[in-house]
Amino acid sequence: MKIQSAFWKVCLVSLVIVMVGSRAIADPSTDYSNGVIPTPPCPFPEQFKDYQILPSSISPDGQYALIYPKRSVLYDLKEYSLYLVSLNPFRILTIIPLRWSNLADSSHGWYQVKWSKDSSAVVMIEGAKWGADRVYLATIRNGNAGSLTDLTQQVTREVEDSFLQSKASRFNNFYEFWIDGYSNGWQFLNNNQIQIRNECTNDPKNLEKNPWGVRFEGVWDISKGEFTSKKITPLPKAP
Repeated sequence: MKIQSAFWKVCLVSLVIVMVGSRAIADPSTDYSNGVIPTPPCPFPEQFKDYQILPSSISPDGQYALIYPKRSVLYDLKEYSLYLVSLNPFRILTIIPLRWSNLADSSHGWYQVKWSKDSSAVVMIEGAKWGADRVYLATIRNGNAGSLTDLTQQVTREVEDSFLQSKASRFNNFYEFWIDGYSNGWQFLNNNQIQIRNECTNDPKNLEKNPWGVRFEGVWDISKGEFTSKKITPLPKAP
């Protein structure tokens, strides 16, 4: 009986591990890197025939989304953009700028899209190998594009004095330092406030002799266009 009891305990634990683990696996139906193309509520105009809805980017009310070239044709296009659009009827609201982040590069590029519950604002995280290349906040007012804010630029302004005073070296010619930028670092507290919690460092590889790093915590107020609270804490240096 003891052997049977132990056997069933092992089976139960194994089942729990499988169930928990399955939740951590990305849903393949929302994976752009696998060529997933969500079905739009109405056809795109001919000039956007090479575009698709970016998976996981449809707003809570189903009215808005981000569109990006289909993965199958992306590398054949000479020019393309990332757009915030109204889906039904289809209408371009604004361009979300792209810098060096490649949303299709599964080894280095990645993205996260976060909407406010009332679909009035969206945060687009454009990721690169070591963190966030750019994080944009776009707002929608009465069905039209509102403000567009580069949140990575706003965080950089807050921590740059600390970086310069440290006399630490730049990460490379393109970046002074990285903002980690992962999804849990950019969260809507409500329809008007975004909680930002990120680590910023010039040494994501842990190779620098004089590393610099801080933890930034702040609340961005959308209507005011500023941080209503902020805190910068030095990161402990590795021994």
